[in-house]
Amino acid sequence: MNAPVVHLSHVRFGSHKKPILDNLSLEVEAGHFMGIIGPNGAGKSTLLTIIAGLTKPNAGHIDLFGRCLNRKTRQKLQKDLGYLHQAQSNQPDIPLRVYDVVGMGLTSYQSTLFSRFFQDKEQERDMITHALDLVEMTKHQFDDFRNLSGGQQQRVRLARALVRQPKLLLLDEPSAALDSRHQEKLYQLLRKLCDEENMTVLMVEHDIAAITSYVDSVACLNKNIHYHAKKGDTIPDEVWREMYGDHVNIVAHDASCIGCAPVAKHNAHGHHHD
Repeated sequence: MNAPVVHLSHVRFGSHKKPILDNLSLEVEAGHFMGIIGPNGAGKSTLLTIIAGLTKPNAGHIDLFGRCLNRKTRQKLQKDLGYLHQAQSNQPDIPLRVYDVVGMGLTSYQSTLFSRFFQDKEQERDMITHALDLVEMTKHQFDDFRNLSGGQQQRVRLARALVRQPKLLLLDEPSAALDSRHQEKLYQLLRKLCDEENMTVLMVEHDIAAITSYVDSVACLNKNIHYHAKKGDTIPDEVWREMYGDHVNIVAHDASCIGCAPVAKHNAHGHHHD
């Protein structure tokens, strides 16, 4: 049996009195597409930065691709990892081509504001254009990144995470700023990468109903993994209340929704938590 792509054992981050993550253990196999849900402040973004090697936990052990993640191995392991962090509202006002923004995802990429397309290495050029093609932004490759819409910028940022063709892809609310059509295209692309490229994807999202037909499992996170639902599983009501509090309004979905309790067809609704 192959070693899991991600293996976390008893990870803790934050103070002992108010930990952000507490005694968290998780294992994810190659080619698996996992959605991570939970309330604000549950530690979802922190978990991704810890797996990415950008944040050091206060306790616990992390293996990536069967190797211990530490100061000595971090740089090498990060070469097989793509990471899309949450979009920031205050983007730096720097004139960069879309092509260069995506190229920054390659550790070997070096460019200036005045570099020309034909000066770049052929392999880098192919990887950048392929990543842009995946997110349907090739025709904008020479545009100023600042002049794009919010949804277009998000697609370029996704291309930057994909450009090195990672074995592990970490996405923090990747559908933010995308319209419903491009959200659907995003989830279809991620499902295809898992199935055809054996890529492992961990994706933080809020809407379980939107992702449920694409992901292999849903992890319910609030400082720890409260429940890990796979296809056909129903997340118990007490788990939702444990994560979101007693005020949560649980609305059932149909049987195809991971984690949702099925209801009669005439009364099927999306699963929401208010």
